[in-house]
Amino acid sequence: MSKNLVELIRRHHAEGAPTALEVLKAAMDDHGAITDDDRRVAAERSGLPEAAVHGVSTFYDDLLQPRGRRHVRVCTGTACFAATGDAHVDAVREGLGLGLGERSADGETSLAETVCLGFCHSSPAVRVGDVIDAGPGVVERVLAGAEREAAEPDPVSLLAEPVLIAPGTWAGLRAALERNDPEATLEDVKAAEVRGRGGAGFPAGMKWQFARAATGEHKFIVANGDEGDPGSYIDKWLMERNPELLLEGMAIAGFVVGADHGFVLCRSEYPRSKPALEAAVARAREAGCLGQDILGSGFSFDVTIVEGAGSYVVGEETALLACLQGLRGTVSARPPFPAERGVHGMPTVVNNVETLCNVPFIAARGPQAYRDLSPGATPGSKLVCFNERFAKPGLYEVPFGMTMRELCEDVAGGLVDGHEIKALQIGGPLGGILPGAKLDTPFDFDALAAEGCMVGHGGIVAFDETTDMRELARHLLHFGASESCGKCFPCRIGLRRAHEMLAADAPVDRRRLEELLETLELGSLCAHGGGMPAPIRSLLAHWPDELGLVAA
Repeated sequence: MSKNLVELIRRHHAEGAPTALEVLKAAMDDHGAITDDDRRVAAERSGLPEAAVHGVSTFYDDLLQPRGRRHVRVCTGTACFAATGDAHVDAVREGLGLGLGERSADGETSLAETVCLGFCHSSPAVRVGDVIDAGPGVVERVLAGAEREAAEPDPVSLLAEPVLIAPGTWAGLRAALERNDPEATLEDVKAAEVRGRGGAGFPAGMKWQFARAATGEHKFIVANGDEGDPGSYIDKWLMERNPELLLEGMAIAGFVVGADHGFVLCRSEYPRSKPALEAAVARAREAGCLGQDILGSGFSFDVTIVEGAGSYVVGEETALLACLQGLRGTVSARPPFPAERGVHGMPTVVNNVETLCNVPFIAARGPQAYRDLSPGATPGSKLVCFNERFAKPGLYEVPFGMTMRELCEDVAGGLVDGHEIKALQIGGPLGGILPGAKLDTPFDFDALAAEGCMVGHGGIVAFDETTDMRELARHLLHFGASESCGKCFPCRIGLRRAHEMLAADAPVDRRRLEELLETLELGSLCAHGGGMPAPIRSLLAHWPDELGLVAA
């Protein structure tokens, strides 16, 4: 993000005043479109230049798509694609007589695209206002104005004693405060080898150590709740059904690095997340577990909940920090890393929601107990979730080291209606695609990486034998191109060019496509452009004929 804009925020943004993004979101909620007057008001209230506010107003999906009094958002995520091949999207468009991004002339109804609503276990999903409906009959119900709340999954743990789905009790924070040795708690987290659960798997203890050693007037803990990977709904469940565990992990991180405030940035696509987190913060303050002088220890730490506005790339940590401060959610070059210069230019730890939820167990029980949870190469446990193609879709807590076959066939029951697994995408759209012939691959960081895949968030999306792999490539590249922040041209232009090549009704020049993928990998500023080639390379390797490739 621009250092100058951050400095402007620090100098002119009054304590407690809304950010430009918050003002614009409120305007959108009020009258369904952003006007120049709204931009001027946002500039005045936030202290940002009008040009910067205009940039914010033209970046986020929630501010770009006009809203009618009845605002319908149809999910185009990968799990919904796997369920219907986008037939549900066409049916909603035809039934409403609107294209995506259109509003009826009378202002009554609008239709928008959204990715993803977090109901991948019961796809396809459609949101009307703040009601999310999903599963069989959803299109008919929405067109009849009879939408209903879709059911949430009940999680299952394969561990003898659940860790991540066990309710947060604040026992870990109590133990850390009673010990009163932040350095020792840091060493425990490092010894437990907690790897990030949102993407690259970077060791959490190292991030904490960098932030603890950094100098700054203030330090911050940020929970990355922008779980935008289509096919994943793990962080959604944690934020909405077990928020105390997340808040406890944040407080322990604050104690270790010397931070007195934290932020959770959650997705606007999850309308239940912000209210659930805010209610949990209020309960924690009342119980003395957040706020001033926590549990009489002298340690103070509080948390603010911030909602995004529709952008996948905001899941990247520098883009997330920009969004958190009300700016365009574009990526910044690193270094400096957030641990040195993050929120308001101060040292900041950015961890994924599930990563932080691992910490209370370690603080309460120690690193060896955490390591003993899993026989795999990676210590601890992992939440995984399955899309509706499986017979038993839902959320499961599993040890590392199980094979993908055990997970998909024994745990999730195989595919519905006797279908066969043609391929799996694991960990989100930046992860490679595992062929059904390689289901004996262990579910672990290094084992999946050896196959060009990743653990990522832990979403497991199955494609059955009816899936057209060129259509899947088109779907993934459409998503990648649409969600690029646009800051670097290899990603901004390259993903669109790749999509055009595969969307055209013509053979694909393999050499040109591979050169384009290499440019994306080497030239992109962040993992969005650099990671999107991974699934396409998998398709190239395993299904070249279906992609319609020709030699140069």
